[in-house]
Amino acid sequence: MRKKIVFFTGAGVSRESGLLTFRGEGGIWGQFDPDLVADVSVWRNGRRRDSKERRQMALDFFNPLRRMLLEHKPNEAHRLIASLEKDYDVTVITQNGDNYHTLAGSTDVVYLHGEALKNCSCANPYKGWDIDPENPDIHVGDKAPDGSQIRPFIIYFNEDVDKRLWQKSVRAVKEADYFVVVGSTLLVYPAVDLLGMLKPDARLFVVDPLKPALPEGCRHDVEKWFSDTASVGVQNFIDYISADETGETER
Repeated sequence: MRKKIVFFTGAGVSRESGLLTFRGEGGIWGQFDPDLVADVSVWRNGRRRDSKERRQMALDFFNPLRRMLLEHKPNEAHRLIASLEKDYDVTVITQNGDNYHTLAGSTDVVYLHGEALKNCSCANPYKGWDIDPENPDIHVGDKAPDGSQIRPFIIYFNEDVDKRLWQKSVRAVKEADYFVVVGSTLLVYPAVDLLGMLKPDARLFVVDPLKPALPEGCRHDVEKWFSDTASVGVQNFIDYISADETGETER
C-alpha cells in the first residue's frame, strides 16, 4: 500500500515565486492592519454608513495582491510536492490563496482558506467561480447573480472555514504517515489544530528557515527540521525519506 503524505503549506512555500509572506519578516501584516482590510465584517455590515468606504479599502488592498498572483508562477517546491504523487498518496492542505499547487500538478489540494483567483457573493461566500484573468479586479457595486456584492472567494478573519473542506482535511491528516509543514508560521487557527489530529505513528517534519513553535495541541515531536527555503527543504525531505525507506539512514 502506498504511504500517505500530507503537506501543510503556508505563505513561505510561495515566497520563491516572488510573493510576499503575511506574518514573516517584511510580511504584509507589518504594512497593513488586517482588522481594516481583511476582517469579514467588511462584507457583512453592508448597511453601515461607512460600509462603502471600508469595502473600497479592502478591495484596494486585495486587487493588487490578486494581480500579483496572476503575474507569478509556481516554483520548484510546488513542483517537487506534485512529483511525489508518482510514489505516494499525496494531499496538500494549503493556507494560501494562490493556485500554484494545482498549476504545478498536484491533484488533491484543499484550499482551506479559499482561492484568491475566484469570486463569490456576500450572500453565499462558500461557492466560488473563476475570475476573468484579463479583468481580475473587483469594484464596489459589482453584483453577483443573486444581487449581492461580489467579494473575493477567500476566508477572512473571524469567518469560519468551509465545513466540507475542514472535514476533508481532518480525514487526510488522520490517515497521514508523513505530515510535512512547509512555510507556515503555525499561528493561524483553526488550521493548526490539524497537527493535534495526527495518528500516533505519524512522522512529523517541518521545512522553514525559522523554526515555528508547534501549537499546544500537537502531541508529536518533529522528527526532522529542515531549516531551508521551501524548494531546498522539500528536496531534502524527499532525499531523507527515500534514504530511510531503503535503509540508508538512521532516524
